[in-house]
Amino acid sequence: MYHSVSRRRIAALTLGMSALLAAQAVPASAASGQGSGHGSAPWKRYVLSPSSRTVRPVAVYNTSGDVTNPSAVLQGQKTTLSGAGSYVTLDFGKEVGGLTTLHFAGSDGAQQVGLAFNESSAYVATDSDASTGGPRSRDGALTADVDGRTAYTTPEKYLRGGFRYLTIFMRSGGSVDLDGVSLHYTPAPQVKDPSKYANYFYSSDDLLNRIWYAGAYTVQLNTISPKTGRVWEAPAALWDNTGDIGSGASILVDGAKRDRTVWPGDLGVEIPTAYAAFDDTASARNSLDVIYQHQRDTGELPYAGPELNKYGSDTYHLWTLAASWDYYKYTGDAQWVAGIWDRYKKAVDYTSAKVDAKGLLSITGTSDSVRILAKGENLIANVLLWRVLDTGSQLARTQGDTGLAESYAQRAAALRTAINADFWDDAAGAYRFYPGNAIHPQDGNSLAVWYGLADQEQARRISAELKGNWNEVASTAPENKGNPGVFSGSMEVNAHFAAGGQAADQAGVDIIRREWGYMLSHPQGTGSTFWESYRNPGDGCVFCSSYTSLAHAWATGPVTALTFGVLGLNPTGTGGRSFDFVPHTADLSFAQGRITTTLGAVEGSWKVAEGAYTAKLKAPQAATGRAGVPTFGERIKVRVDGHLVWDGTRALMQGVRSDGEYVYVDGLHGNHTIRSERA
Repeated sequence: MYHSVSRRRIAALTLGMSALLAAQAVPASAASGQGSGHGSAPWKRYVLSPSSRTVRPVAVYNTSGDVTNPSAVLQGQKTTLSGAGSYVTLDFGKEVGGLTTLHFAGSDGAQQVGLAFNESSAYVATDSDASTGGPRSRDGALTADVDGRTAYTTPEKYLRGGFRYLTIFMRSGGSVDLDGVSLHYTPAPQVKDPSKYANYFYSSDDLLNRIWYAGAYTVQLNTISPKTGRVWEAPAALWDNTGDIGSGASILVDGAKRDRTVWPGDLGVEIPTAYAAFDDTASARNSLDVIYQHQRDTGELPYAGPELNKYGSDTYHLWTLAASWDYYKYTGDAQWVAGIWDRYKKAVDYTSAKVDAKGLLSITGTSDSVRILAKGENLIANVLLWRVLDTGSQLARTQGDTGLAESYAQRAAALRTAINADFWDDAAGAYRFYPGNAIHPQDGNSLAVWYGLADQEQARRISAELKGNWNEVASTAPENKGNPGVFSGSMEVNAHFAAGGQAADQAGVDIIRREWGYMLSHPQGTGSTFWESYRNPGDGCVFCSSYTSLAHAWATGPVTALTFGVLGLNPTGTGGRSFDFVPHTADLSFAQGRITTTLGAVEGSWKVAEGAYTAKLKAPQAATGRAGVPTFGERIKVRVDGHLVWDGTRALMQGVRSDGEYVYVDGLHGNHTIRSERA
């Protein structure tokens, strides 16, 4: 066998890398993959999603009044509550969502029992968090009528999408024997087993692993049936989650507790996360469809989908168009593009009409994520328009419209020039919020790097400038009064890895640990999900309102940053027909994981030990990969399947090159082992 491989290598010297690696690719059946047992898949211990749709509380958080054997109910035994106001608060151990069932072994006559739901321990009480968007500061509590042996299940309208703590209390003056509490878990309705993820991430850093899976779980909680959205207007009492917010089996919404609505800005983070964790693109398509279906005759797209049906945001209008590219990139679904193409073009025209004499977008629809923007030439709006024109050019080619493709590309190039001329502040090393403005915003600068508008020198200067906004718990947003940036923070973590280089890569993992580690470990959090927003230390409160969502999709940027950045697996061609395996190792010693493409799963792993780098790749034969081998600032030799392809100064095969930071090997098909050593 070894002689045969040697003859292949000799013959391949004149054939180039693609032919060589095709000849040497290990058959899929022989590749070293991960076993299905828990021991050979250690990342499974981080999965927060339940394997069964039936979920039960795991602990008693607190009690008040006359409660006998409070923990007995956890084992299906009797917990007795006696007297009005007596309560037991049960802890599910993590954020959950769905329909609650209580079982009572008996009571001393007809009684009434209340149920209250809370995400944070800071708001545990006998009334539920605020979620309706109405004037009431809290949602109140449900009432179960108990008369002897009784079972009660939450009516569908009172489905609670996000909570960790359930308080069960006596409304009447008698007693009840509670012997069962369970939840029917309703997120991700399109899958049979919510705990089975299409993809995974695992590394040498326990905290980063926990963050990846908490981010994935956050998005799963925000993947719901389109018939379980929040009803609007807010009901006069309690809440109502039977809103019709779209079509299909599942849809992506902003928050599990609220708003349970499609918000296009959130999709800019949520669609990539849903892909990186679950290969869930159907939910993304359904979310985009409902926004396009509510386009106005003017071409304007909604600020928020049904049942809110809000308009008036130039940025969120553009987020829909940008997210359309993400969906197409992951699926290659040209048929879907054809179906929305006229609406897409009309939406581009709507925004293009607001481009001023300087060639910049001057916004008039000022609603945005966490604030109302000023009218005028705003940075993030212009970055989004550039992204839409740049990727829209590629979408136009899928529709055979080469003239429009060229027009979009030319307009993108002109806009990029205008942005650099009017927004770039060379002294600060960052873009301004508005031309002449002293603020250098987190969101617009991060997006300019993440999306590739900024060149490499600008990107690395921006990465360094963003670090100047860090405090002990977050990267703050100067454009939002210096509050912790969560949505914009998701943009920032991806920007650091897009900038690349050792300093930016390290910044990426450092801020993930700092900000998302804080959210994950804070005693008032859910210990399992990431938040809509929070306040800086010294502000007197963490959330300052029970209305704040503690399972919010726009907070899940680390999932893509860790998969596409740290692990380095990133689809580059539509449908994943081509992909990169270019790790950003930072201070980690190993990482491994998977993405799923239309051609099948792509798995990669790498480790760094004593200056040597070893990577393994397992990919479909039909997919084309590019591997990047980090040099760590050294002269290195690179071998692929034992064959020397880079001798430290030059390529020995076609498709191999170096930019000094990486040695790149193009044309990879199938399964390979890649190693480096100091030259």
